[in-house]
Amino acid sequence: MDRPDRTSGVQQPGLLQWFAGLPCLVAALVLAVVFAVSWSDLPDPMAVHFDGGGDVNRSASPVAVLLIAELTLLALGAGLSRGAVRGSLALRTLYATSAAAAVSLGYLFTVLVLANAGAGTADEVRMPLWHLAVAAGLAVGAAGGVRLLVSRERPAAADESAVSGSVGLRPRERAMWVRSVGPQWLIAAGVVGAAAAVVAGTLGWAPGLWLWPLGLVFAMMAGARVSVHGDGLTIRPPLLRVPRIHIPLQRIDRAWAAEVRPLSDLGGWGYRIAKGRRGLALRSGQAVWLELDDGRQFVVAVGDAATAAGLLGDLLARDARRDR
Repeated sequence: MDRPDRTSGVQQPGLLQWFAGLPCLVAALVLAVVFAVSWSDLPDPMAVHFDGGGDVNRSASPVAVLLIAELTLLALGAGLSRGAVRGSLALRTLYATSAAAAVSLGYLFTVLVLANAGAGTADEVRMPLWHLAVAAGLAVGAAGGVRLLVSRERPAAADESAVSGSVGLRPRERAMWVRSVGPQWLIAAGVVGAAAAVVAGTLGWAPGLWLWPLGLVFAMMAGARVSVHGDGLTIRPPLLRVPRIHIPLQRIDRAWAAEVRPLSDLGGWGYRIAKGRRGLALRSGQAVWLELDDGRQFVVAVGDAATAAGLLGDLLARDARRDR
């Protein structure tokens, strides 16, 4: 069974993880109420796309707009909840991303409905593009507020693990340790930026229709997800399964936690290959060091490295007992 009390990154879904997407789900509910109240006053078709002066240049059925808006919010909320359960990002970052997306997208969709309400035809509707600036400001405020309210994750006895070299994994227990590395606010900004670009393109900012992939690429490349499990150590982008770096447990002779200085230990920041050593270091500080079966070393700079090294040590000891 998983032992969240022994490894701080073990994937043990709880209410906090499942609720990471709740702000988006609340926004979808509020928007549904706004649609229901305004439905009889909406023109058919309703205005959905506006030029730089705020004048309508495209319309669509209210049913289509409702479905697109609701599916966007619900899918984003479900994706963020799944990301929290899988440990793709820190819980604070996921809550901040969810709040920013819910507030900004909810605002834009609600303003769109209210602007159409009471209009005889779609041509009568106007929606100034300063609403996009308001939505961006609300997103920043919501994300900042949530990050202040949600406490940081508490490291689990890192010093004790560093001394003992073990997390106390028992013979038949399974555990997984997961941490994200890199500036997580950049990942969140990429996700929110991609969603905002789609909405902006819908409302009239034409570049938004092709800028959204840049936001997703930005989010995928802004950091990495490091995990330790029964198969060894794996590093991959936070939102994708590939590309990845995998060090099988069978190739690891020893694991320990120590400081890493990217410039002197690896020759620079990022993924580096040096003489007898390779690794990933987006910052200096705590790191998991591995001694491999070919005599080379692998290092990854990551928080709570002592717990990761301790879990790898327990897994290696278990394999050694099986081979006797």
